[in-house]
Amino acid sequence: MRIRHAKRSDKQPVIQFCTHTFRWGDYIDRIWDKWYAKKNLYTVEQNGNPIGICNASLSSDQVWIEGIRIHPDYRRHGYASKLIMIAEKLAKRKKISIIRMIIAKNNKRSLALAKKMGYHIESNWCLYNLPQKKQKSLATIVHSTQKLSLLDSITYSESWNWFTLDENRFKKLVKTGRIIVYKDKKPEAVGIWNRSSKLDDDVLQLGFLRGTVLGKKEILKFIQNKAYEQQKDRIQILVQDEIKVRIQGLDKRMLFCLLKKKL
Repeated sequence: MRIRHAKRSDKQPVIQFCTHTFRWGDYIDRIWDKWYAKKNLYTVEQNGNPIGICNASLSSDQVWIEGIRIHPDYRRHGYASKLIMIAEKLAKRKKISIIRMIIAKNNKRSLALAKKMGYHIESNWCLYNLPQKKQKSLATIVHSTQKLSLLDSITYSESWNWFTLDENRFKKLVKTGRIIVYKDKKPEAVGIWNRSSKLDDDVLQLGFLRGTVLGKKEILKFIQNKAYEQQKDRIQILVQDEIKVRIQGLDKRMLFCLLKKKL
């Protein structure tokens, strides 16, 4: 057994054993080329064959671990933990101290492994689906970089990666027109939207939402209309589990645990 950087020839064998990862299939076939191009996609090789993968996505302040997959015939042999350790070594080489990953709340085995390796649950997140809809909204795009008190979360989701919501990222989000606010004399709700998902071009995402009941509803209406204007097939809403959201057509899908480790 050895762990190495992925080869182009690994793609089809890996996709074959990832076909039934979830009830609906898997997304590895849609993301492989993007991961491969970034050169931090790792493969477990056994007898010359790829039997496991893991991608380590680098940013300035964290390593994001994603896409851990092990061939069904080779599970429970410690390969997943070895892949995680490779990502941690990469973080140390790059002098990055924060590592994060997301795991479905019902995936007890993976959660137990992560906790055993020193990761803790930072927050819980819920995925909702919402249809696009042409309609008016009282929410608007923010153009001022003055800090919003409602943005008091530690993290936000950006196309299935979670990042620390620091001042630099806040300014960048404002500059790119991705912060939505509903005001009634003062800001009552705020959201962060992603123009697409790295997995699906036909999906619009909302990766943060917080505020009053009315304010959150206006932001959801805004994102529904934005999806209609951009001809997106559907909307994914990713919000912290304690944030209650209500609007017609909202479909609750899954709960996730955001895990973090400081090296």
